[in-house]
Amino acid sequence: MSEGPLAHAVRVASEQAYVDGLSEGRREAWERASGARPEPASKRLLVHLSHSIERAVMSGPREDPTVVVALFQQLRFFDREREVYARMAQAGMHVVVAFADGGVHDVPDGVHLVVLDPDEPLASEWSVVALGSGAGAFLVATDQYARDPRERGEAGRVFLGRWGYARAQAGTELARLRFALGDRLPASVRRTVDELLGSSMPTGGDPAASAGTTGEAWATTSLNHMIDRLLSARAGTRELRSQLADAQRAAAARAAAAVDPASGLPTAEALDRFAGPAGPETLPVGVALFDLPGLDGSVVHDDDRAAWFAAHQVAAAMTQPLGPVDAALRLSEREFALVVPGASDRHLAGLCDRVGERLALASQGWPGIALAGRVAFAVTRTRPLPLADLRAALAHLPEEPGDAGPVDAGRNPAGDRIVVAATGREGVGPRPSPEPSAAARHRGPDDVAPRPRPAANGGGMDDPVAPPPDAHAPPPRPAPAPPPSRPRPYLDASSTGPQPVTGEAAADPRAAAQEALRRLVQGDRGADYDVFADRHRDNGGHPG
Repeated sequence: MSEGPLAHAVRVASEQAYVDGLSEGRREAWERASGARPEPASKRLLVHLSHSIERAVMSGPREDPTVVVALFQQLRFFDREREVYARMAQAGMHVVVAFADGGVHDVPDGVHLVVLDPDEPLASEWSVVALGSGAGAFLVATDQYARDPRERGEAGRVFLGRWGYARAQAGTELARLRFALGDRLPASVRRTVDELLGSSMPTGGDPAASAGTTGEAWATTSLNHMIDRLLSARAGTRELRSQLADAQRAAAARAAAAVDPASGLPTAEALDRFAGPAGPETLPVGVALFDLPGLDGSVVHDDDRAAWFAAHQVAAAMTQPLGPVDAALRLSEREFALVVPGASDRHLAGLCDRVGERLALASQGWPGIALAGRVAFAVTRTRPLPLADLRAALAHLPEEPGDAGPVDAGRNPAGDRIVVAATGREGVGPRPSPEPSAAARHRGPDDVAPRPRPAANGGGMDDPVAPPPDAHAPPPRPAPAPPPSRPRPYLDASSTGPQPVTGEAAADPRAAAQEALRRLVQGDRGADYDVFADRHRDNGGHPG
């Protein structure tokens, strides 16, 4: 499928933002690589970072000496990693573990135990520091004694932490722990740590928070990027689960909402499920507001059948590209909306492109109403949905925008970026004359003018005796039409439905048949039905 103009604009903007971020984000990346800027982190993330450092120490080349210091708040957290630290000690590394629960615990052979005072600052730390003669890694996080509402149980504990693979920064963290633990470290460990620090600490004017060598900075920056992507993927998975759960609520809300009888779409009542306050688990919702001035014209007001067909054409164009959770709504006579839970800017723009293509196709042919107009769309977490902001943004384009491209309408007070564009412009068919005849107003898309009959025996004029070739053919199947008594909440209340067929139209069997069928739907056969039935019997048909 070719890329539409709105999806193309969003893709180009996304790609440009990525390129700009590579250069403009240099300072931020360097601060993160150096460990100079602590960041919020959940316990789930710290578990994975701790495992990555432990795996790097165990899987990389063995260096002597290598020191590993790990701070645990409770013994039960250490029990899950007991085998890993036992193997480190067996490999000849100097391993120190500290506990903040105030008890003396059994640890594997070769592992040195330190008991922390529950009131000292180290009791709130989650730290894993590893330093060798040629490499280093560190994770230092402080418990904020808060919980991330998006996570469950222990995984939702929030820390403020730094991590990286710069040997200089790992040496700085080891020096901090060396002075904080003091004499609680065995003498042999203190001597080894002092020797390592003497060879690894920065000298002269080198900053203590250096990101290390270029290779170390690259590795740490790459790790931070992968962590960001994994967190984003996890957040997307969580939102998808919420979206799937929301599908049932969406279906129930649409079933309970009032339905516009002309288009068959739910009305604005279906938006009530998006009226609640926004919370931490609030899903982003894509909202697109379509304004179609052609549905407010004289043709729609003067002809119920034209209004009914046009509304159904709009409904078909809007619902065909949607997914099972998405919804199309009719808000007023000329306003329609798409609501797409969990949408991205690019996905929403692609939907608007596809709807615009279908509106352009639906504008061709009967009833000749141009379904072109404007669309304003945004992805938002705001509740209630910012429909008023989208209406205001439509003012960036006139009601007849021509082929105007996407226009950035800026941000609303909630910070949502709004884009406005023309829609449904391609292949727009001609509008009907402003004053169609009575017969034309009541003809459907299958009604055509009588065709001249070919001359009999190859003559140049019709044979007055020979019957037309289609004399015994059944009348064409009439196009479906709504009963004129249907309520039309979005149209002028003074507009009238189809009038009885009189004059020239009464002599047309097809017009008489359609009028009889309309009355039959309402249970009123009337005199015209008898005329139609008599004519049909004369042709050997069945009036039913």
